[in-house]
Amino acid sequence: MNLTKETLLFLQDKKIITVVLFLFVFETILQLGAYKSYLKKNSYASNINRVTEHVTSHKNELNPNILIVGTSVAFEGISVRILNEKLAPLGWKTQSIAIRGSELIVQHRILEEYLDEFPDVKIILHVMEPGMPWVDRKNAVEPTLAMLSELGNFKAIPSLHEFEYELDVSNYLFLLFKSIAYRKDMSDLIINFNERIKSISRTSKNPNLNPWDYENDHPESIDEYNLTSVDDCLNRLALHLPIDIPKGSNQDHRRMLYETCNVAAVVPKDTGKTESTERYFRRLTKMYEFIGKRKIHIYNIFAPYSDVIRKTNDENRMKVWYDGLTNALKANQSLDAIDLQDSLGEKNGEYCFDLIHLNEKGMIQFSNVLAKELEKKLGKQ
Repeated sequence: MNLTKETLLFLQDKKIITVVLFLFVFETILQLGAYKSYLKKNSYASNINRVTEHVTSHKNELNPNILIVGTSVAFEGISVRILNEKLAPLGWKTQSIAIRGSELIVQHRILEEYLDEFPDVKIILHVMEPGMPWVDRKNAVEPTLAMLSELGNFKAIPSLHEFEYELDVSNYLFLLFKSIAYRKDMSDLIINFNERIKSISRTSKNPNLNPWDYENDHPESIDEYNLTSVDDCLNRLALHLPIDIPKGSNQDHRRMLYETCNVAAVVPKDTGKTESTERYFRRLTKMYEFIGKRKIHIYNIFAPYSDVIRKTNDENRMKVWYDGLTNALKANQSLDAIDLQDSLGEKNGEYCFDLIHLNEKGMIQFSNVLAKELEKKLGKQ
């Protein structure tokens, strides 16, 4: 019996056919979205589904003419409620589609999929992270792939090529097969089945009835730790060290604060142009061209960071920013930047949850400051 005949017999085996058929049906079910509602709460995949589904389902209640785009800096730092209260007399309505951990390509894909859901949008507030161009990646990381997969896994592949990502075989498999994209999540479901079901039950019993997805309610601040620098944070708050947790903090807060210190530590000290910054602004140009074709005006918002790292965003770094933004916008508009990095004072620890994100008090303060700036910029519609 030759190899071809053996192969044919193997493929005709009923057990093999059954397994292949099962895998095909299972994959088809996943591709159709049957697993989405079971995703782990606050995972990257779950977050992007929750935010986009929530804001689109409330579009009749809050059909915005201002849309907020960005990462967790915007997600945690801006209150849609406060902006709407302040801007309502001028005829402006805001909504946020900011997503935690979203790279530019994810923000671009969100706009591609959902911008047409909000036909009245005239303004986009794009909230920037000052260190982001210097840590721009050429390889796709799993959180980004997970979010792109939820926005249309087959559309993600040409988008990644367009945005100059270098893909390997595992990246293609992740995007083509939901059974691979969801493998870790499904493993966690099996291991922590009871907790997952309880979490889903709690969410269904306490739905968010607000038209916005989220408003920061974290009171903890970095003032509790009296940090002087990133190195001070890394040395004193390392998770293996036994420390006395301040009264106004907790273990989760300490962990998240330490994680942002690690993030801040990897941002290059060099504040000039690099290969990464050039690639970042090429990607940004693609996103802004998409927005510009719809005659939507972009305001670039620089939000406040902790004073522990504020000084790293020096004049050289901001010059790279302004040059890059000007070039990315030039086909459709001039640069319209609102720099509010110092808006919470020289010492702002009481307003900061960690080195990058504001706490509840900071969100309230910054949202009021931003509203005043927008009132001056926009006037009455």
